[in-house]
Amino acid sequence: MKALALKKKIRKILRSPKLLFIAATVLVLGATLLFANKGMWRHITLHRDVSALTDHNNALDKEENRLKARVSLLTNEDPTMIERIAREKYHMRRSGETVYRQEKSE
Repeated sequence: MKALALKKKIRKILRSPKLLFIAATVLVLGATLLFANKGMWRHITLHRDVSALTDHNNALDKEENRLKARVSLLTNEDPTMIERIAREKYHMRRSGETVYRQEKSE
């Protein structure tokens, strides 16, 4: 029933040049608004890119703050921080300590 009414409307539009011109104009304008260089599709894509870059920027800011805190500990010569780095990076130990290393399994 609905398909029949739709077919009648389409036939009416196709028979009337004025309505056909209006329909074609609306179709062209709609396609232009959606898919042109500055269209809605591009706007949505750019908006998604901006939000992803903002999230990435926030993560980098957090990491920067963490690294700044670590640098401040090193510049203040915090003895526990220096000892931890010496043990982890340079495999140093205190006298009388035995160091056991565990192989990394794949």
